[in-house]
Amino acid sequence: MDNIDIDRIDRRILALLQSNSRISNIELAEAVAVSPPTCLRRVRRLRDAGIITGEVALLDPARIGNHTQLIVNVELKGDDRALMDDFEKAVRAEDCVQQCYVVTGSTDYVLVLCVGSMGHFEAFARRVLYASPLVRRFVTLTVISRVKYDTRVPLEIG
Repeated sequence: MDNIDIDRIDRRILALLQSNSRISNIELAEAVAVSPPTCLRRVRRLRDAGIITGEVALLDPARIGNHTQLIVNVELKGDDRALMDDFEKAVRAEDCVQQCYVVTGSTDYVLVLCVGSMGHFEAFARRVLYASPLVRRFVTLTVISRVKYDTRVPLEIG
């Protein structure tokens, strides 16, 4: 998708939607000082351009049952692109993997997982980490408590 120009009004719309995607178009238009039809066109344009990729309900894992959050640092044996593609495909297929990043440094991937139990993590590790011929080692960090969690992308509104 081609990049589109985003002006100050678009940035204000995006900032407000990141804080509350359930805001009505009328309230949003009023908050950014444009007419409701103009606001609606801008939001549609931002969606069509792929800048707004979705709208979801965010859940607190600690409040919906026994969920353990883990951060897994994965180090690879090499950089075989075909094996990396296979590893990434396997990671994408796992519901417990909430996030996966390719990073620089001694770690090649950082995974953020939410599992129902350590038994679920063990099954994931066997299926994905131990099964991959590319994984040299992995280090698992158990989240004790969440100090900050934010899904918003910082925007300079200026």
